[in-house]
Amino acid sequence: MKYNWTTAEAWGKTAAVLLLGAAVYVAFCVFCVVVLPVGTDVGIAAGVLGGFPVWVGAVYYAVLARTVARAWGVLGGAALFLAGSALFAELVA
Repeated sequence: MKYNWTTAEAWGKTAAVLLLGAAVYVAFCVFCVVVLPVGTDVGIAAGVLGGFPVWVGAVYYAVLARTVARAWGVLGGAALFLAGSALFAELVA
């Protein structure tokens, strides 16, 4: 593992943590509200409580990724996948 980051790598990974970590968390919350077969209030609670470990995992991944591009790509893909799945489930139902 590489510990001697350049300034650009540090800023890129920090930006991925702040922006895409939050995007993954919000997309997971929306996914839980739309997909779970429970009431809206219970879906929100499940998304908020269950999303915290997802957010922590996203933060860990962004910091431990080999490159900044991989961190942005994986977290951006995860956020788009969750949001797209929630949108698809909402349109189908």
